[in-house]
Amino acid sequence: MKRFFLGYALAFSAVWIGYGIYSAFAGFPHAAALLVFGFAFSAVLFLASWFSYWLMGYYKNADQLTEKILGKK
Repeated sequence: MKRFFLGYALAFSAVWIGYGIYSAFAGFPHAAALLVFGFAFSAVLFLASWFSYWLMGYYKNADQLTEKILGKK
């Protein structure tokens, strides 16, 4: 699951950062803002991917502990 989350985050980040770099070289208006948005968007995506991976692991541990406490197998 981690590869899935990080793969999509990497793909979207490459698109946004790539477009920001392209716009900077092409001289588009507000190119710097677009590039900064691309980097910020990438950071948020990677943090969200990491957090969701961590949260799923936490839920898995909580389910195992619940099954152990309740005696279900």
